[in-house]
Amino acid sequence: MNDNRMERRRDYRVMREVSVFLETYSPSPDENPIGQISLCCSLDISLTGLRIKLDEQLPLHAILQMGIQFADKRHFHLVGEVRWLKRLDNGVEVGFEILESEQTDYLAWRALFDQSSEP
Repeated sequence: MNDNRMERRRDYRVMREVSVFLETYSPSPDENPIGQISLCCSLDISLTGLRIKLDEQLPLHAILQMGIQFADKRHFHLVGEVRWLKRLDNGVEVGFEILESEQTDYLAWRALFDQSSEP
């Protein structure tokens, strides 16, 4: 099977590893308020998405909160939708689309990519 994901990307991808704190489980209002967070690293990032590797499967089209931290300590709270999954021998590769959402750092994330230099 030919993988055409590279040709469908809307934005330039930066091969940059950043720490991603991904909320893989969000409790309902009547449950304990603590969700489940997985720490992983990105494989690449862009204005509209990122690709990460996880040990666990996620539901396709799940909308999840994430914290992204660069090595220089810049951090962003974002929301992303699981757009695709690829099973690997040692985990799952996941493609996220970054969604514009209130009470996130979406505008600061956009500004990061609007600058002429790489994030």
